[in-house]
Amino acid sequence: MIAAGVLTAGVSFAADNSPMQEMMQKMGGPKPDERVELKLPDAMKAMQKKMMREHLNTIAEITGAIATNDMTKASAIAKEKLGWNPQEEQRCNMVGKVTGEKDFVTYGMAVHKTADELSAAAAAGDRDKSLALLSTLIRNCNACHEKFRH
Repeated sequence: MIAAGVLTAGVSFAADNSPMQEMMQKMGGPKPDERVELKLPDAMKAMQKKMMREHLNTIAEITGAIATNDMTKASAIAKEKLGWNPQEEQRCNMVGKVTGEKDFVTYGMAVHKTADELSAAAAAGDRDKSLALLSTLIRNCNACHEKFRH
């Protein structure tokens, strides 16, 4: 799936590729990326992107555990790998401080605290609530990505 906002590199590619250009025009044409840029040093950007990929892998692990009805495993993964803890708070605060974007902490906290809620629901054996919270967690991730970019 292609995002609604097309990056500049995609525009030059589309100009030389008529099927791509036609598809982009059907989607309303190229649009500027109006998200807030998180101005981070390159090394921090690379580290943060790696952590976000790890978060996606964790979400996949949680999903797999819920799919096999292993709620104990889902709870442990959510809490240990994605829950809100002093290290996550420190990392989110550091990015917020370096970038001057205090909202980043709010978005990050929403993701990690939802993981804690998911962990509690899974520990209680509530599969339906766990799935609903997994959906909320993914929406929280997307909300951050909709607001910020590197």
